[in-house]
Amino acid sequence: MSHVRPSTSMRAATYPPGYPDGWYRLAASSDLGPGEVQYRECLGRELIVYRSADGSTVHAMSAFCPHLGANLAGGCVKGKRIECPFHQWQLCEDGKVGHIPYADKLPTRARQETWPVRERYGQIFMWYSGGDRVASANDVPAYEIPDIPEVDDGRFVFRGRHDANTVHMHLIEFAENSVDFAHFAPVHGKMFVPWTAITVPGIAVEHVADWEPDPEHSHLAYFKNRAVLHAFGRVLERTRASAMITFIGPGSVVTFRFTIPDMGEIVMFQTHLPLSPMEQKVDFHWFADKSMPRLLVSYVIGNWVSQWANDIDIWENKIYLDKPILAKGDGPIHRMRRWYSQFYP
Repeated sequence: MSHVRPSTSMRAATYPPGYPDGWYRLAASSDLGPGEVQYRECLGRELIVYRSADGSTVHAMSAFCPHLGANLAGGCVKGKRIECPFHQWQLCEDGKVGHIPYADKLPTRARQETWPVRERYGQIFMWYSGGDRVASANDVPAYEIPDIPEVDDGRFVFRGRHDANTVHMHLIEFAENSVDFAHFAPVHGKMFVPWTAITVPGIAVEHVADWEPDPEHSHLAYFKNRAVLHAFGRVLERTRASAMITFIGPGSVVTFRFTIPDMGEIVMFQTHLPLSPMEQKVDFHWFADKSMPRLLVSYVIGNWVSQWANDIDIWENKIYLDKPILAKGDGPIHRMRRWYSQFYP
């Protein structure tokens, strides 16, 4: 778009709060080795994520030492504890003070904020829940990240990751995009060369979409998309494919299951980490049938990433309307918003 962009503050004022409850991806497992510490600013918090010295566990904790405010990201890991670089205070994984080298009596009331962490499918996820209470790693999350049996038993194997640029949008936009059926033709009706913004002349994409919440698990919702290519007006039946997109919570963790007839399936994670209410770090991480050619897997994922990128300029320039004027043919936007509201405390 060549127009002047509206200000982020003006746009942000129209949206719901920026940090709904849910699981959020902090890092890829391979990016955090034994004894390593990383600093993060996200979800309205400053925190560290670190791996224990033996590599077995990962922990998330408020970043600044309760003693005199040093940044713990500059410290070192001792067992499962983090040691402050300033005075060598050690904080346990539950946030309590575990050791002070020059004092026998430890402050018993001090407890650093910590968060539940899960390491699943080569990724590190943290449970965030809003409100005024101090979070604890011992908190019980409202739901867990579902199993993927084909990955667990080895039928699907890791095939790649893509760390996208940050996108200046609110998290709810990705969920709302899934029920905005009327935008598929104008925004996603063209075929792209995978991983690029280059369109393929004469080729169109027809989409048939559906969305529904899970009747038994309130935190899950499903977006189903069936697609087929048209070449110069003719339907190419052999190109029919389908995707089942599962929202695990408020769009912070989304899985895509792409089914290619006679070839196999791909499962891809798309995750959104709010660095601020209007800025999302977006990551892609995928697995596929062992038998699927790697080139085909890359082609399918690259097609999706190209289509996803086509929405970005719209997301980064729009506002949120509490009472949109809808027409016949629009998707179940109000139903999705009612479902989404459960993730706010």
